[in-house]
Amino acid sequence: MVNIGEVLSSKPRILIADDDDDLRLTLCEYLETCNFAISSASNGNEAITAIQSRKHAFDIIFTDLMMPPGPDGMQVLRAAKHVNPLSCVVVMTGYCSIGTAIESIRSGAFDYLTKPFKLAEIEILATRILDYLALIGDNKRLSSKLALVAEKSASIDLRLEKIEALLTTLLAKAGG
Repeated sequence: MVNIGEVLSSKPRILIADDDDDLRLTLCEYLETCNFAISSASNGNEAITAIQSRKHAFDIIFTDLMMPPGPDGMQVLRAAKHVNPLSCVVVMTGYCSIGTAIESIRSGAFDYLTKPFKLAEIEILATRILDYLALIGDNKRLSSKLALVAEKSASIDLRLEKIEALLTTLLAKAGG
């Protein structure tokens, strides 16, 4: 397995968007102790602004589904995917329904988490996302290496065809 630090140039960046101050601050403090770079937003507007104005995209976004007034978690999810299709968004909600879970996943959410949850679940989920991002990085790196090898192989094949043509010409002249 590749080192996460090789894939992500610095600490993994996480945005926590939740209108529940206690939960948001608890998640921020906990994830900081897990060596993540944390930003937070207390509503959908702040989250979307942070996503759109960020120099470096967030690797992971945890967003509450319901954050009245203003944009909800689904709008945060769509904004995140628009800005960076590779960002991994986790939708959190205390109002779990199959419909919103399906809509979240179809809209590109990495996962759907029902409240209340244990902090360890968040850490496990963040680690799983980092493993996923590492696999994507490995895939890109290996695909580019494979393309280079294929290009070199095609070049070698062309040279071999030219050599075979020259040998055929030489053998024809020597035999005739």
